[in-house]
Amino acid sequence: MTALDAALGRLAPLSPARQLRAAARHLRGGDEPLLCDLGRGVEGEPDPARLDGRLLEALCERALGGARGAVFTGEAEARLLAAFGLAQAAARRGVPAVAALAALLGEEEPRAGLRAALDGVVVLDPCCGGGALLAAAQLLAARIGARLRLLGLDVAPLAVQAAGARLALLGAGARVRAADALSARWPAADLLLTNPPFLRHEALPPAQKEAACRRSGLSRQADLAAHLAALALRHAPVAALVLPRGLTTARSAEPLLAEARARGGFALWLTSRAAGSFAASVDTALAVWVAGGAPAPPAEARVALSALGPAELLGLAGGRSTSRLRLRPEPAAAPRGAGRVGDLCQVRFGMKSGCNAFFHLQPLGEGRYLSPLGGEVALAPGDVAPVLRSLKEAAAPRMISPAQVLFRPGGPPGPEARAYVRRGEALGVSRRPTCAGRSPWWLVARGREPAPVLYPAKIGARAFAVWNDGGIWEDKKWHALFPRAVPPELLAAVLCATPVRLAIDGGARQLTGAQAIADVDCRVLSAAACPAPAALPPLAADLGQAFAALAREPVSTDLAAMLERPAQRALDEVVGRALGLGARALAGQRRALLDRLAARLAKAHDIRGRMACRGGRG
Repeated sequence: MTALDAALGRLAPLSPARQLRAAARHLRGGDEPLLCDLGRGVEGEPDPARLDGRLLEALCERALGGARGAVFTGEAEARLLAAFGLAQAAARRGVPAVAALAALLGEEEPRAGLRAALDGVVVLDPCCGGGALLAAAQLLAARIGARLRLLGLDVAPLAVQAAGARLALLGAGARVRAADALSARWPAADLLLTNPPFLRHEALPPAQKEAACRRSGLSRQADLAAHLAALALRHAPVAALVLPRGLTTARSAEPLLAEARARGGFALWLTSRAAGSFAASVDTALAVWVAGGAPAPPAEARVALSALGPAELLGLAGGRSTSRLRLRPEPAAAPRGAGRVGDLCQVRFGMKSGCNAFFHLQPLGEGRYLSPLGGEVALAPGDVAPVLRSLKEAAAPRMISPAQVLFRPGGPPGPEARAYVRRGEALGVSRRPTCAGRSPWWLVARGREPAPVLYPAKIGARAFAVWNDGGIWEDKKWHALFPRAVPPELLAAVLCATPVRLAIDGGARQLTGAQAIADVDCRVLSAAACPAPAALPPLAADLGQAFAALAREPVSTDLAAMLERPAQRALDEVVGRALGLGARALAGQRRALLDRLAARLAKAHDIRGRMACRGGRG
C-alpha cells in the first residue's frame, strides 16, 4: 500500500471538507495525528513512501468524481497537455515550440528568452477540479524559472478548496474561485488549459441547457464539453483541452469544428488505443488549438499516454512517428466504386416515445400488459404493436424476437386505450416536454410507418442490419432506414458486409471506456462508404444468395468466427467487387475490423480493472 492509499484510508471517516483541511495542514507541516507517520514529499517527484499535493486531488476526486460529468485528469496526462500548451504559448512570444517543449520536459537546457517568454503568462482553467492541470503548468514553468499567473474556476466549492490548497503548496501565484463556467465571466488569459465535464446533452437540466446554447451558439443536442470547448477556443489564443473524441463525428459539434478550422488549427490531437487515466469516462483526446496556427496530423499511441516518454513526445512535436506513437495519415480515399449509405436510403433516428415506462409494455397474456409506470392494463390487440428494443432481441438479420410491445393505437382509440390515456395524463406523462409537443400526445411516430431496415445505434462485436419485413417498430437504440434506390433486403445485405461495417465503425465514437461498444449517429451511418446505387443491380442475385444464407444464422460475439463463415466471405467478396477492392485489400479490411474490436475490448478490460482498483482504494 502506498502512502497515498494509506492517507485516503485514514481520512475516509471524516467529511470531505475536513479531509481536505487535515491533508492540507499536514502537507504544510502542521500537526495532523492521522497522517503524522506518513511524511511529506516534494511535489513533482513521485515517491510511494511520501505524500504531496496529489493527496488533495485524490480526496477531491473521491468526493466529486463523476458529479456533473467531472472526470479528473491524471498526473501524466496533465503534464503532457500542459507542456504542449505552454510550448505553444511560448511560440507566440518568439520561442520555437519544439525547443520550448524540450526544455519544459527536461530534455534540453532552456533557450535564451524562454523564461522571459513564459513569465507572466496567464493560464486559466474554467473547470479546474482539484487543480491537476494548473499544478502541472506551475511545475513545468518552475523547471525553467518562469512564473505563471494561474486562474481557476469551478462550480464545486470543494474543488476550489482543493485546488487552492494544492497550488499554495507549490508557491504558485494563483487565484481560484467558485463559479459556473457557463454563466460566469472568464478572466482574460494567454493559455486556456482545461478538462471540461463530459456530460451528455440528455443529462443537462433544461435551464442549464438553455444557458449553454445561448452562450456557445451550439444546438440543444450538443454535449456540455462541446459548449465549453467552443467558449474556450474563443477566449484565448492557445487552448489546451481534454476533449471527447465523439466531437469529431457528432452533428451537433460540426459548427465548433468548422469555427476551429476557420480561425486556426490543432497543433496537437493525441489519442490512445490503450486505457489511460480517464476510467469510466468517454473516449478522449488531448488537443491543443492555436489561433491562426496550421493543423498538425492527429496522432495515436498504442500505449497509455502515461507511458509515453519525453523523447517520443518531442518526436511527435517534430512530426515523427515511432512504433508506439504514430501520426495518422489522411483518411484513405473512398474506393472507386463507392457511394454513401445515404445514397441508398434515408437514415433516421430510432423512435423516441418520450416515456418508455409508459409506452413500452410487457405482455402478460390474454390482452393484459404491464407498464413499469402505469401498472397492469387491459388493451385491445390493435392498441399495441411489437417493438424491438435491444440488439440482444435480434439474433440474426432475419431472426428477431421482441420482448415488449409499444402502446400505439393503429386507429381511433377504443375504450381500453382511452382509459390508459387517462391514466397517463393522471401520471403526468402528457406534460413531459417530449410528449406535450405531440398532437395527440400519446400517438408515437405519427405519420410514420415501421422502417424496412434497422441498424444498431450502438455497435460492438455483434453489429448487423435487420431486414424488418415484419414491420416491427424500433426503439431509439436502432436507426430507422428507408430505402431509396434498392430493395430493403439488398440494403440490409450491403450493411452486413465487412467493408461497409468497417467504414461505419471507423466513424463511430466509443461511449464509455468500460464498455467495448461505440456510438453510431445518423451522420456517421449516412456518410459511411458503400457501393454506389448503380453498382448493385448487376450483383443483386449474388447479394441475395449470400444474404439469405446469413439471414437466419445466429450471430455471436466471436467476430473472427463470424467473418470465417462461407456466406459472410461470399457477401464480402460481392460487396468488395462493387467497391473495386481486390482480394488483398479485402483481406486487409477484414483484419482491420478485427484489430479495431480487439483494441476496444482490451481497452475496456483495462479500464474495468482500473475502476475496480479505484473502488478498492475508497
